[in-house]
Amino acid sequence: MTDRAVFNRRYTSFTPGTTQVWLVNGAGVSTSPASTLAFTAGSSLDQGEVVYVSGSVVLPASAASGVLPEVWSAIGVTAEAASAAASVSVILDDVALISSGNLIHETALTPGQYYYVSNIAGKLTASTAPSGITASGGYGAMTAVGLALSASELHVEINAPVVIT
Repeated sequence: MTDRAVFNRRYTSFTPGTTQVWLVNGAGVSTSPASTLAFTAGSSLDQGEVVYVSGSVVLPASAASGVLPEVWSAIGVTAEAASAAASVSVILDDVALISSGNLIHETALTPGQYYYVSNIAGKLTASTAPSGITASGGYGAMTAVGLALSASELHVEINAPVVIT
């Protein structure tokens, strides 16, 4: 087998000399899960918003205390803006562009920093603890969304929410 998919990551076999290595997210993989899917927007969405699925639509995710647990369960980041009832591409596992309007308490991503669903719907927040469990005051859960690659690029790697209330 030259291509494989494990834990929603694509790998392609490459053998330089006699040592086999696997390239993450390599080209030519045809059996891997999709990295972007189209959904119906349940409300107006901006490009770069963190979203969750409710029924057949996507809505802005939030980690606020008092919201239903499914609202904490982000699935990805919107690839474009969309009005309610329109089709919207959601990045599930790839690089997403993030603007200052998508962030809380920052104007740009900090490369190497993990980002989480904010307690403000659709927004991202940074956390300085490796475990990601540092938010308090208004947070019901922490859901890791991804790792900043640059000031505007986030590698989307959604994790399960960790309940903190």
